[in-house]
Amino acid sequence: MPTSSCCPSTTSARASLLNALSYLSAEWAYKPAAFVSYGGMSGGIRAVQVAKQLMTTQKIVPLLEAVAVQNVGTLVDAEGKFQPAALHGESAAAMLKELARWAAALRPLRAPTP
Repeated sequence: MPTSSCCPSTTSARASLLNALSYLSAEWAYKPAAFVSYGGMSGGIRAVQVAKQLMTTQKIVPLLEAVAVQNVGTLVDAEGKFQPAALHGESAAAMLKELARWAAALRPLRAPTP
């Protein structure tokens, strides 16, 4: 879900993100969240920081591992296709590995309570 990264504060979060977090709070509780962001020099990490703050209020566990694509415009070829660097693939592999670990660890918390 795209979010703005121009103003790093919770007030800059897009309404669509806030609505999705609120509407799906029961479904997303006790689940890990990983991020792939893109942008200019920061690679969208400011938007990720805002999203992490919002997600923790819904009992979603944001992960440290992420994929941040800096200067995304330089990685798009003449046909408009994204051409990731090797680092992006390595970051994605590490992120997905950690996502699987956290999903397994949090599974007991998602079990129905008697």
